[in-house]
Amino acid sequence: MKRLLLFLIMSAAFPHGLSASDSLPFPVSLGGEAAKDGTPFAKIANPVAADAELAVKSKSDMIIVNVNRVTAKNEPVPGSTPAVILLQGKTKTNIDKTMDGKKLPAGNYIMSVVSEGKTASILFTIK
Repeated sequence: MKRLLLFLIMSAAFPHGLSASDSLPFPVSLGGEAAKDGTPFAKIANPVAADAELAVKSKSDMIIVNVNRVTAKNEPVPGSTPAVILLQGKTKTNIDKTMDGKKLPAGNYIMSVVSEGKTASILFTIK
């Protein structure tokens, strides 16, 4: 059942998760820093802690976050498994609250935040 839920979550987020956007559909901050629009993805300029607070300004009851490890060229790391974070009835959590309970190691990531039928894709680094 967990695998089915994970598959459905990833299926909902992936078609839009890696596409370029000119602006964020809703405000997102990580570690107290607001994501800034960029090309092709929004960015968190400064590295964050592995337990940084994630805040999404959304009216949705369900926010789905997929976090994928990327290379220095912002390409997916081959063989890496995305981490999934669910926000149900809240707009804040910490990025170490993944569904599988595993903390994200230091490195570069892209985070796809799905809410209100829209996706915000944000690059960030964990120190």
